[in-house]
Amino acid sequence: MSTKLAPDEEGVVALSFSANMQYVRPVRHFIQALCKLSEYGEEEVQEIQLVATEILNNSIEHGSGGPEDEIAVLLRVTRLEFHFEVKDPGRGGAGFAEAALDRAQQMPDLEQPRGRGLYLIQRFVDVLDVQWSKEHGTCTVIRKTREP
Repeated sequence: MSTKLAPDEEGVVALSFSANMQYVRPVRHFIQALCKLSEYGEEEVQEIQLVATEILNNSIEHGSGGPEDEIAVLLRVTRLEFHFEVKDPGRGGAGFAEAALDRAQQMPDLEQPRGRGLYLIQRFVDVLDVQWSKEHGTCTVIRKTREP
């Protein structure tokens, strides 16, 4: 299991916003700025932005009931690690997280118009963890470690 961030940890940025796609682009740009401050290369930044966008889109589209719901993000970007968590109200139910992680390991059906997100995310990060609970909804955690 991955270690979760706490909002009061040093260097952790906490964001929350209504479950509306209009917030994905500003969060993606914020992530880009933090990565550049930590001297990430352009290709690394693009991969991280792709992963973050996919997770945010999934949380808004599948994990919320609409703009009245809240999406919470915890983020820490250092020279050695990118750590990103997204929490949504998630209506996944028991077994949801395990099924999501299983799907991430399998090559998706390329004939289908959707269903590639977790598979692609898994290829770009060192850790992908999806957890669901009745009390807290869905929490998706990713970590990408960098060479010193």
